[in-house]
Amino acid sequence: MKINYKKILVLLVVLVLLAACAPKAPATEQVVEEKTAEEASVDENEMIDQGVELTWVDGGGSYHDAVVAAWLDDYQEKTGVEFSYVGWTDNALLVAQVESGAVTYSVFNGDNTWGLDAHSEWLEPIDYSIVSKEGIIEGMATEYRVPNMMYSVLLAYNTDKTGGKVPEGWVDFFDLEKIPGKRCVMDYSVGGIFEIALMADGVPTDELYPLDLERAAAKLDTIKDELIFWGTGAEGEDLIASGEATMCMEYNARAIDAKEVLGKPVELQWNQQMLAAAYLTVPKGTPNKDAAMRLIAYMVSAENNGKLSDHFGVAPINMNSKMDPASAENQPGAHLDQEYIIFDDAWIVANQETVEAFYQEWKAK
Repeated sequence: MKINYKKILVLLVVLVLLAACAPKAPATEQVVEEKTAEEASVDENEMIDQGVELTWVDGGGSYHDAVVAAWLDDYQEKTGVEFSYVGWTDNALLVAQVESGAVTYSVFNGDNTWGLDAHSEWLEPIDYSIVSKEGIIEGMATEYRVPNMMYSVLLAYNTDKTGGKVPEGWVDFFDLEKIPGKRCVMDYSVGGIFEIALMADGVPTDELYPLDLERAAAKLDTIKDELIFWGTGAEGEDLIASGEATMCMEYNARAIDAKEVLGKPVELQWNQQMLAAAYLTVPKGTPNKDAAMRLIAYMVSAENNGKLSDHFGVAPINMNSKMDPASAENQPGAHLDQEYIIFDDAWIVANQETVEAFYQEWKAK
């Protein structure tokens, strides 16, 4: 049988034309749920960093536990990032890593003396196309660092050791006759040890800087035999919680942890607290730099920044963040009706080598 291909082709064309002209059935309506900006940001980051390894560095102890509970566990679940941890914030170790070209740290949660322009050769600039400054206290998010919380250094005391007496400030810290016993202080030249000595010696809080080191050392000499030096906040917490020290120069959050979490006879004197912020920095040459920036963005966002305050006695740095009202009383900002100082970061960094040399010489005497 002879096949008429011409007729078949014409028939196919007709069928195609008829199909095109036929009325279409109404499309099934699709409901698209709009996401909030916060939900969208989470979705955008979900699983981008699946399997990426980040090394988080902080001071360890109960602060580290709070960071994990507030942020890192949730972030790992959302993104698939794998964390390793270092519980010691030694700036010199970060510098050594960068200078050796063997950087393992990803995000370094250091104190207020770290992350300034003077440290630029060891740090990556913060990528503000990833990290938002929105809500962060103006001027605190700078080229090489972003704050993640506000804290204070204050006078903590063990009530079992003070004999019912309440130290009213740093004057009483230096008065061994009024309240005998060991004192513990931060073993860090620019951590506040000279500031508390000068306040105890009568220097007004608004006239502390530039520090009169000789005057401060003379005051410290009056209690030097009773001093215990601690290297980490966790060590200081153990000293005051156990009663080995009667009074301690300590981070407010560590003292609160000793009192409320450990249930130890510890109280806080908020008068003459020294205010500072902790900062997030990224070492130069770190692997997975963008992933590190995304972690920082998550931590300082309005949605997440206040979560740390629910686990630890520090204040959020993002003014748009929310926190549990029950924890507000434990925040430094709730006690600014009393005397306080703010560390002069710029002066401290500009004079850090001089202060450190003087401190080491004083300790060795």
